[in-house]
Amino acid sequence: MIRNLRLTDLKPGMFIIDPGIEWTTRPYLYAANRRIRSETEIREIIDQGYQEVYVDFARSDTPPFSGHFPDQRDAGPQPTATMAEELPAAKKIHDQSLSYARKFMTDIRSGKLDPAPAATVVEDIMDSLERNPDALLSLGRLQRVDSYTHMHCVNVSILTTLFARFLGAPQAEVFTAGLAGLFHDLGKALIPLEILNAPRKLSPEEFAVMRQHPLLGHEQLCQISAIPEDVLKGALEHHEKYNGSGYPHSLSGSGISPIGAKIGIADVYDALSSERVYKKGLSPHKTLGILYQLGNKEFDAAFVAQFVRMLGIYPVGSVVELEDGWKGVVCAGNNESPAKPTVRLVLDACGKPVPPQDRNLAAGEAAPISKCLPDFPGIQPARVLGLEG
Repeated sequence: MIRNLRLTDLKPGMFIIDPGIEWTTRPYLYAANRRIRSETEIREIIDQGYQEVYVDFARSDTPPFSGHFPDQRDAGPQPTATMAEELPAAKKIHDQSLSYARKFMTDIRSGKLDPAPAATVVEDIMDSLERNPDALLSLGRLQRVDSYTHMHCVNVSILTTLFARFLGAPQAEVFTAGLAGLFHDLGKALIPLEILNAPRKLSPEEFAVMRQHPLLGHEQLCQISAIPEDVLKGALEHHEKYNGSGYPHSLSGSGISPIGAKIGIADVYDALSSERVYKKGLSPHKTLGILYQLGNKEFDAAFVAQFVRMLGIYPVGSVVELEDGWKGVVCAGNNESPAKPTVRLVLDACGKPVPPQDRNLAAGEAAPISKCLPDFPGIQPARVLGLEG
């Protein structure tokens, strides 16, 4: 007899199995074929961010479990405004954040950096994310600007701030996380522009120069009084990898600070999903899939699982097709049911444009999602979500 259990109901002696379920359906499912030997093993699995397992009681050394696994999630902090209500304020905050990123990345080249405005930038980001995170997240991914480097600093700050908040950190720690994300790539301002802005793959020699930016940024931040230790660690460690393959110091596992690990995930997510001069950005859905596969390899699986949980399997701005052929753009996530967000439908099953209509898939208002459709002709996510202008 096979039953689906909460990890908190798992006991030593139970035999867990891999049911072959796609991660997009149950992203917090721990899938393996093994007998659990101790409470320590269970705690290690829980600490990785997993929430459920499938148990084969025919192969277990314990009696059948009489309970059940409720199909629900802890939704975390809830928005206090709709995305449409928050969008005007979010646009202003996003523009101001970009202006500051341009300024500090320019100023540091002449040995000057005024960190004082950063406090207001991060506080404004925190306030907007508190009201509705989808507005800033969408602007960060879908809005086009003239410099990837500046946008990247802001995007990583938004993602790291939201991540710390999602994980339940105190407000002071959320602020520091946002500050660390904002300044994590400061050292890139000291990399020669012909390398930094090269519209191609770097040569080995050029990449060796680029790999110096964590050390350069850390060195500059160390010269500023009252910079929090986590900001220094974020700049230095955001390219370290869980398996020790990163740089500059080849740190691994718990040797990487929590802030370094969190910024590292946010950094790669934004880099993969952003459009560059020399490459198209991957869909958020595909990017999350890549991160998920790298858990306990390049990234701490616990943080990856929580990051996926935070953004949802289909992040806002994803172009999707439903099982009945209708197409639209995800306009609101759903932490309780990650595979069932709210979709703004704009094309019917025949490909004919229809007046935009929001459908909550978790409430059964439309068919389930069948697939993502990156770069689908006739659907411009920024326009559909009202981000242009």
